[in-house]
Amino acid sequence: MAERHRREVLFVTGTRADFSKLREVMLAVQDSAHLTARIVVTGMHLLRRYGYTVHEVERAGLQRLHLIHNQVEGEPMALVLANTVQALTRLVHEERPDAIVVHGDRVEALAGALVGALANIRVVHIEGGEVSGTIDDSLRHSISKQAHVHLVANESARARLLQLGEETERVFVVGSPEIDVLTSHRLPPLDQVRARYAIPFERYGVLIMHPVTTEVDSISEQAAAVVDAVLADDRPWVVIEPNNDEGCVQVRHQLDRLTGDRCIRIPSMRFEHFVTLMRNADVMVGNSSAGVREAPVLGTPSVNVGTRQRDRSDAVGVVTVPAVRTAVLDGIRRAAALPRHPGVHEFGVPGACERIIALFEGEELWRPPLYKRFVDRWVGEPSVA
Repeated sequence: MAERHRREVLFVTGTRADFSKLREVMLAVQDSAHLTARIVVTGMHLLRRYGYTVHEVERAGLQRLHLIHNQVEGEPMALVLANTVQALTRLVHEERPDAIVVHGDRVEALAGALVGALANIRVVHIEGGEVSGTIDDSLRHSISKQAHVHLVANESARARLLQLGEETERVFVVGSPEIDVLTSHRLPPLDQVRARYAIPFERYGVLIMHPVTTEVDSISEQAAAVVDAVLADDRPWVVIEPNNDEGCVQVRHQLDRLTGDRCIRIPSMRFEHFVTLMRNADVMVGNSSAGVREAPVLGTPSVNVGTRQRDRSDAVGVVTVPAVRTAVLDGIRRAAALPRHPGVHEFGVPGACERIIALFEGEELWRPPLYKRFVDRWVGEPSVA
Protein backbone atom coordinates (compact mmCIF):
# COMPACT_ATOMS: atom_id res chain seq x y z
CA MET A 1 0.00 0.00 0.00
CA ALA A 2 1.43 3.38 -1.01
CA GLU A 3 2.48 5.71 1.80
CA ARG A 4 0.06 8.57 2.35
CA HIS A 5 1.24 11.99 1.14
CA ARG A 6 2.31 14.20 4.04
CA ARG A 7 0.49 17.46 3.46
CA GLU A 8 2.56 20.57 4.07
CA VAL A 9 0.97 23.38 6.08
CA LEU A 10 2.50 26.85 6.01
CA PHE A 11 1.64 29.13 8.94
CA VAL A 12 1.98 32.92 8.88
CA THR A 13 2.63 34.69 12.19
CA GLY A 14 3.25 38.41 12.51
CA THR A 15 2.64 39.26 16.17
CA ARG A 16 3.01 37.98 19.72
CA ALA A 17 -0.80 37.75 19.83
CA ASP A 18 -1.43 35.47 16.86
CA PHE A 19 1.57 33.28 17.67
CA SER A 20 0.26 32.59 21.16
CA LYS A 21 -2.95 31.28 19.62
CA LEU A 22 -1.30 29.28 16.83
CA ARG A 23 1.68 27.85 18.68
CA GLU A 24 0.17 24.57 19.90
CA VAL A 25 -1.45 23.98 16.52
CA MET A 26 1.89 24.60 14.80
CA LEU A 27 3.66 22.15 17.12
CA ALA A 28 0.98 19.51 16.64
CA VAL A 29 1.23 19.81 12.84
CA GLN A 30 5.02 19.60 13.09
CA ASP A 31 4.74 16.41 15.18
CA SER A 32 2.02 14.81 13.05
CA ALA A 33 2.71 11.62 11.11
CA HIS A 34 0.52 12.94 8.28
CA LEU A 35 1.56 16.60 8.08
CA THR A 36 4.62 18.82 7.86
CA ALA A 37 4.90 22.44 8.97
CA ARG A 38 6.62 25.58 7.72
CA ILE A 39 6.44 28.81 9.69
CA VAL A 40 6.69 32.28 8.17
CA VAL A 41 7.78 34.70 10.91
CA THR A 42 7.32 38.35 10.05
CA GLY A 43 5.86 41.65 11.27
CA MET A 44 6.38 42.70 14.89
CA HIS A 45 8.30 39.49 15.62
CA LEU A 46 11.33 40.97 13.87
CA LEU A 47 11.24 44.46 15.40
CA ARG A 48 13.57 44.86 18.37
CA ARG A 49 11.44 47.61 19.93
CA TYR A 50 8.72 45.01 20.44
CA GLY A 51 11.01 42.44 22.06
CA TYR A 52 12.25 40.64 18.92
CA THR A 53 9.75 37.89 19.65
CA VAL A 54 11.08 35.65 16.89
CA HIS A 55 13.10 34.22 19.78
CA GLU A 56 9.83 32.98 21.32
CA VAL A 57 9.07 31.13 18.08
CA GLU A 58 12.53 29.55 18.10
CA ARG A 59 12.35 28.60 21.79
CA ALA A 60 9.01 26.87 21.23
CA GLY A 61 10.86 24.18 19.30
CA LEU A 62 9.44 25.02 15.89
CA GLN A 63 11.60 24.21 12.90
CA ARG A 64 11.68 25.20 9.22
CA LEU A 65 11.29 28.89 9.97
CA HIS A 66 11.26 31.51 7.21
CA LEU A 67 11.99 35.03 8.49
CA ILE A 68 10.53 37.82 6.38
CA HIS A 69 11.39 41.41 7.30
CA ASN A 70 8.34 43.21 5.98
CA GLN A 71 8.71 46.68 7.50
CA VAL A 72 10.67 49.36 9.23
CA GLU A 73 8.94 51.36 11.92
CA GLY A 74 6.70 54.06 10.54
CA GLU A 75 5.89 52.47 7.18
CA PRO A 76 2.17 52.71 6.30
CA MET A 77 0.06 49.56 6.52
CA ALA A 78 -0.49 49.45 2.76
CA LEU A 79 3.26 49.27 2.15
CA VAL A 80 3.68 46.60 4.84
CA LEU A 81 0.97 44.61 3.05
CA ALA A 82 2.73 45.01 -0.30
CA ASN A 83 6.10 43.99 1.17
CA THR A 84 4.59 40.88 2.73
CA VAL A 85 2.70 39.85 -0.40
CA GLN A 86 5.85 40.12 -2.50
CA ALA A 87 8.01 38.05 -0.15
CA LEU A 88 5.33 35.42 0.49
CA THR A 89 4.60 35.06 -3.22
CA ARG A 90 8.22 34.18 -3.91
CA LEU A 91 8.31 31.68 -1.06
CA VAL A 92 5.03 30.02 -2.05
CA HIS A 93 6.06 29.88 -5.71
CA GLU A 94 9.17 27.95 -4.66
CA GLU A 95 7.77 25.70 -1.92
CA ARG A 96 4.11 25.09 -2.99
CA PRO A 97 2.58 24.13 0.38
CA ASP A 98 -0.76 22.33 0.48
CA ALA A 99 -2.30 24.97 2.74
CA ILE A 100 -1.61 28.41 4.19
CA VAL A 101 -2.92 29.06 7.70
CA VAL A 102 -3.62 32.62 8.85
CA HIS A 103 -5.22 33.99 11.99
CA GLY A 104 -7.33 37.00 12.84
CA ASP A 105 -7.18 40.41 11.23
CA ARG A 106 -3.61 41.67 10.78
CA VAL A 107 -2.14 42.78 7.44
CA GLU A 108 0.25 39.80 7.46
CA ALA A 109 -2.77 37.49 7.58
CA LEU A 110 -4.38 39.38 4.71
CA ALA A 111 -1.16 39.00 2.73
CA GLY A 112 -1.11 35.26 3.34
CA ALA A 113 -4.75 34.92 2.30
CA LEU A 114 -4.27 36.94 -0.88
CA VAL A 115 -1.18 35.01 -1.89
CA GLY A 116 -2.84 31.66 -1.28
CA ALA A 117 -6.03 32.58 -3.13
CA LEU A 118 -4.13 33.88 -6.17
CA ALA A 119 -1.74 30.91 -6.19
CA ASN A 120 -4.53 28.30 -5.92
CA ILE A 121 -3.33 27.13 -2.52
CA ARG A 122 -5.89 26.32 0.16
CA VAL A 123 -6.21 29.15 2.70
CA VAL A 124 -7.37 28.23 6.21
CA HIS A 125 -8.52 31.19 8.31
CA ILE A 126 -8.71 30.74 12.09
CA GLU A 127 -11.12 32.94 14.10
CA GLY A 128 -12.81 34.76 11.27
CA GLY A 129 -16.43 35.82 11.44
CA GLU A 130 -15.94 38.08 14.45
CA VAL A 131 -16.58 41.78 14.95
CA SER A 132 -14.58 44.34 16.89
CA GLY A 133 -14.21 47.87 15.56
CA THR A 134 -12.28 50.18 13.22
CA ILE A 135 -10.26 48.82 10.29
CA ASP A 136 -9.84 45.40 11.91
CA ASP A 137 -13.33 44.35 10.86
CA SER A 138 -12.68 45.18 7.22
CA LEU A 139 -9.37 43.31 7.25
CA ARG A 140 -10.84 40.25 8.97
CA HIS A 141 -13.79 40.00 6.57
CA SER A 142 -11.48 40.53 3.59
CA ILE A 143 -9.33 37.64 4.77
CA SER A 144 -12.44 35.48 5.13
CA LYS A 145 -13.46 36.16 1.52
CA GLN A 146 -10.06 34.96 0.31
CA ALA A 147 -10.03 31.89 2.56
CA HIS A 148 -11.24 28.48 1.43
CA VAL A 149 -11.81 27.02 4.92
CA HIS A 150 -12.84 28.73 8.15
CA LEU A 151 -12.12 27.45 11.67
CA VAL A 152 -14.26 29.61 13.94
CA ALA A 153 -14.74 29.96 17.67
CA ASN A 154 -18.51 29.82 17.96
CA GLU A 155 -21.88 29.72 16.22
CA SER A 156 -22.13 33.51 16.03
CA ALA A 157 -18.95 33.65 13.97
CA ARG A 158 -20.24 30.87 11.75
CA ALA A 159 -23.48 32.77 11.16
CA ARG A 160 -21.59 35.91 10.11
CA LEU A 161 -19.54 33.98 7.59
CA LEU A 162 -22.68 32.48 6.13
CA GLN A 163 -24.06 36.01 5.94
CA LEU A 164 -20.93 36.92 3.96
CA GLY A 165 -21.97 34.32 1.39
CA GLU A 166 -19.70 31.45 2.45
CA GLU A 167 -20.74 27.86 1.78
CA THR A 168 -21.69 25.84 4.85
CA GLU A 169 -19.23 23.03 4.15
CA ARG A 170 -16.33 25.48 4.43
CA VAL A 171 -17.09 26.61 8.00
CA PHE A 172 -16.13 24.52 11.04
CA VAL A 173 -16.91 25.51 14.64
CA VAL A 174 -13.87 24.32 16.59
CA GLY A 175 -13.45 26.88 19.36
CA SER A 176 -10.48 29.20 19.73
CA PRO A 177 -7.04 27.68 20.37
CA GLU A 178 -6.71 30.44 22.95
CA ILE A 179 -9.30 28.89 25.24
CA ASP A 180 -6.97 25.94 25.80
CA VAL A 181 -4.37 28.29 27.27
CA LEU A 182 -6.80 30.43 29.24
CA THR A 183 -8.26 27.38 30.98
CA SER A 184 -4.96 25.52 31.39
CA HIS A 185 -3.90 24.24 34.83
CA ARG A 186 -0.23 24.54 33.83
CA LEU A 187 0.08 28.32 33.83
CA PRO A 188 3.11 29.74 35.64
CA PRO A 189 2.53 31.08 39.18
CA LEU A 190 2.49 34.84 39.71
CA ASP A 191 5.78 34.83 41.64
CA GLN A 192 7.50 33.27 38.63
CA VAL A 193 5.99 35.86 36.30
CA ARG A 194 6.99 38.73 38.57
CA ALA A 195 10.55 37.42 38.79
CA ARG A 196 10.90 36.90 35.05
CA TYR A 197 9.73 40.43 34.17
CA ALA A 198 11.09 42.22 37.25
CA ILE A 199 7.62 43.30 38.40
CA PRO A 200 7.98 44.58 41.97
CA PHE A 201 4.24 44.80 42.73
CA GLU A 202 1.98 42.23 44.33
CA ARG A 203 -1.15 44.27 43.56
CA TYR A 204 -1.40 46.15 40.28
CA GLY A 205 -3.46 47.19 37.27
CA VAL A 206 -2.60 46.38 33.64
CA LEU A 207 -2.61 49.06 30.94
CA ILE A 208 -2.59 48.22 27.22
CA MET A 209 -3.33 51.06 24.80
CA HIS A 210 -3.12 50.54 21.04
CA PRO A 211 -3.54 53.15 18.30
CA VAL A 212 -6.92 53.34 16.57
CA THR A 213 -5.99 53.42 12.90
CA THR A 214 -9.22 55.11 11.80
CA GLU A 215 -8.82 57.84 14.43
CA VAL A 216 -5.15 58.77 14.09
CA ASP A 217 -5.89 62.49 14.34
CA SER A 218 -7.12 62.06 17.90
CA ILE A 219 -5.03 59.11 19.10
CA SER A 220 -2.63 61.30 21.08
CA GLU A 221 -5.55 62.91 22.89
CA GLN A 222 -7.10 59.49 23.60
CA ALA A 223 -3.85 58.08 24.97
CA ALA A 224 -3.32 61.21 27.06
CA ALA A 225 -6.74 60.75 28.67
CA VAL A 226 -5.89 57.17 29.66
CA VAL A 227 -2.46 58.11 31.00
CA ASP A 228 -3.93 61.04 32.97
CA ALA A 229 -6.45 58.67 34.56
CA VAL A 230 -3.80 56.11 35.45
CA LEU A 231 -1.63 58.83 37.00
CA ALA A 232 -4.60 59.93 39.09
CA ASP A 233 -5.19 56.37 40.32
CA ASP A 234 -3.05 55.38 43.29
CA ARG A 235 -2.31 51.75 42.42
CA PRO A 236 0.86 50.42 40.70
CA TRP A 237 0.57 49.68 36.97
CA VAL A 238 2.12 47.20 34.55
CA VAL A 239 2.16 48.81 31.10
CA ILE A 240 2.44 46.66 27.96
CA GLU A 241 3.79 48.41 24.86
CA PRO A 242 1.30 49.09 22.03
CA ASN A 243 1.35 47.31 18.69
CA ASN A 244 3.01 48.87 15.66
CA ASP A 245 -0.07 50.18 13.85
CA GLU A 246 -0.10 53.74 12.56
CA GLY A 247 -0.27 56.07 15.56
CA CYS A 248 1.90 53.92 17.85
CA VAL A 249 4.50 56.70 18.17
CA GLN A 250 1.89 59.07 19.59
CA VAL A 251 0.70 56.41 22.06
CA ARG A 252 4.23 55.69 23.25
CA HIS A 253 4.88 59.42 23.64
CA GLN A 254 2.02 59.60 26.14
CA LEU A 255 3.10 56.40 27.89
CA ASP A 256 6.50 58.02 28.45
CA ARG A 257 4.82 60.12 31.15
CA LEU A 258 4.31 56.99 33.27
CA THR A 259 7.57 57.21 35.18
CA GLY A 260 8.61 56.52 38.75
CA ASP A 261 8.37 53.45 40.94
CA ARG A 262 4.60 53.04 40.46
CA CYS A 263 4.80 51.97 36.79
CA ILE A 264 6.77 49.37 34.86
CA ARG A 265 6.75 49.03 31.04
CA ILE A 266 7.21 45.72 29.26
CA PRO A 267 7.60 45.41 25.47
CA SER A 268 6.20 41.88 25.21
CA MET A 269 5.34 38.85 27.32
CA ARG A 270 4.98 35.14 26.75
CA PHE A 271 1.28 34.47 26.49
CA GLU A 272 1.08 32.04 29.44
CA HIS A 273 2.85 34.61 31.61
CA PHE A 274 0.53 37.34 30.35
CA VAL A 275 -2.51 35.22 31.23
CA THR A 276 -1.22 34.84 34.80
CA LEU A 277 -0.58 38.59 34.94
CA MET A 278 -4.15 39.31 33.81
CA ARG A 279 -5.71 36.77 36.14
CA ASN A 280 -4.11 38.40 39.19
CA ALA A 281 -4.62 42.04 38.21
CA ASP A 282 -6.97 44.35 40.12
CA VAL A 283 -8.19 45.79 36.82
CA MET A 284 -7.25 46.19 33.16
CA VAL A 285 -7.60 49.41 31.21
CA GLY A 286 -7.11 50.39 27.58
CA ASN A 287 -8.44 49.26 24.23
CA SER A 288 -6.83 45.87 23.68
CA SER A 289 -8.94 42.85 22.80
CA ALA A 290 -7.38 41.24 25.89
CA GLY A 291 -9.52 43.48 28.08
CA VAL A 292 -12.82 42.49 26.48
CA ARG A 293 -12.15 38.88 25.46
CA GLU A 294 -9.51 37.24 27.66
CA ALA A 295 -10.17 39.22 30.84
CA PRO A 296 -13.82 38.05 31.16
CA VAL A 297 -12.70 34.42 30.87
CA LEU A 298 -10.33 34.99 33.79
CA GLY A 299 -12.81 37.04 35.80
CA THR A 300 -10.64 40.16 35.73
CA PRO A 301 -12.62 43.42 35.50
CA SER A 302 -11.60 45.78 32.72
CA VAL A 303 -12.17 49.27 31.38
CA ASN A 304 -12.68 49.35 27.63
CA VAL A 305 -11.75 52.82 26.35
CA GLY A 306 -13.05 54.31 23.13
CA THR A 307 -14.17 52.63 19.92
CA ARG A 308 -11.46 50.09 19.07
CA GLN A 309 -13.40 47.17 20.62
CA ARG A 310 -16.86 48.69 20.48
CA ASP A 311 -18.63 45.57 19.12
CA ARG A 312 -16.57 42.99 20.99
CA SER A 313 -18.10 42.23 24.39
CA ASP A 314 -21.04 42.76 26.70
CA ALA A 315 -19.54 40.76 29.59
CA VAL A 316 -20.56 41.99 33.03
CA GLY A 317 -16.95 42.66 34.05
CA VAL A 318 -16.29 45.09 31.19
CA VAL A 319 -16.93 48.82 31.76
CA THR A 320 -16.94 50.77 28.48
CA VAL A 321 -16.09 54.48 28.62
CA PRO A 322 -15.15 57.27 26.20
CA ALA A 323 -11.53 58.38 25.98
CA VAL A 324 -12.00 61.19 28.50
CA ARG A 325 -9.87 61.44 31.65
CA THR A 326 -12.73 61.68 34.14
CA ALA A 327 -14.65 58.86 32.47
CA VAL A 328 -11.62 56.56 32.39
CA LEU A 329 -10.77 57.27 36.03
CA ASP A 330 -14.36 56.64 37.09
CA GLY A 331 -14.34 53.45 34.99
CA ILE A 332 -11.18 52.20 36.74
CA ARG A 333 -12.74 52.73 40.15
CA ARG A 334 -16.05 51.12 39.17
CA ALA A 335 -14.41 48.13 37.46
CA ALA A 336 -11.99 47.48 40.33
CA ALA A 337 -14.94 47.27 42.70
CA LEU A 338 -16.84 44.70 40.62
CA PRO A 339 -17.15 41.08 41.80
CA ARG A 340 -15.27 38.58 39.67
CA HIS A 341 -17.24 36.44 37.20
CA PRO A 342 -14.77 33.99 35.64
CA GLY A 343 -15.81 31.86 32.70
CA VAL A 344 -17.69 34.48 30.69
CA HIS A 345 -16.41 34.08 27.14
CA GLU A 346 -17.15 33.37 23.48
CA PHE A 347 -14.10 31.21 22.79
CA GLY A 348 -15.95 27.93 22.59
CA VAL A 349 -15.16 24.74 24.48
CA PRO A 350 -11.60 23.76 25.49
CA GLY A 351 -9.98 21.20 23.20
CA ALA A 352 -9.83 23.43 20.12
CA CYS A 353 -6.29 22.38 19.21
CA GLU A 354 -7.23 18.69 19.07
CA ARG A 355 -10.28 19.44 16.93
CA ILE A 356 -8.21 21.54 14.52
CA ILE A 357 -5.53 18.86 14.13
CA ALA A 358 -8.19 16.20 13.56
CA LEU A 359 -9.49 18.28 10.66
CA PHE A 360 -6.03 18.76 9.17
CA GLU A 361 -5.25 15.04 9.46
CA GLY A 362 -8.63 14.00 8.08
CA GLU A 363 -10.25 14.70 4.73
CA GLU A 364 -13.16 17.04 5.51
CA LEU A 365 -11.01 20.19 5.61
CA TRP A 366 -9.44 19.34 2.24
CA ARG A 367 -12.70 18.49 0.49
CA PRO A 368 -14.13 21.93 -0.45
CA PRO A 369 -12.88 22.98 -3.92
CA LEU A 370 -10.66 26.00 -4.40
CA TYR A 371 -13.37 27.61 -6.51
CA LYS A 372 -15.73 29.43 -4.15
CA ARG A 373 -19.38 30.00 -4.83
CA PHE A 374 -21.15 33.00 -3.28
CA VAL A 375 -24.35 31.87 -1.55
CA ASP A 376 -27.17 34.42 -1.48
CA ARG A 377 -29.06 34.33 1.79
CA TRP A 378 -31.72 37.00 1.81
CA VAL A 379 -33.08 38.34 5.07
CA GLY A 380 -36.57 39.48 4.09
CA GLU A 381 -36.95 40.93 0.62
CA PRO A 382 -33.87 42.19 -1.26
CA SER A 383 -33.58 45.95 -1.60
CA VAL A 384 -34.66 47.42 -4.93
CA ALA A 385 -32.55 50.54 -4.45
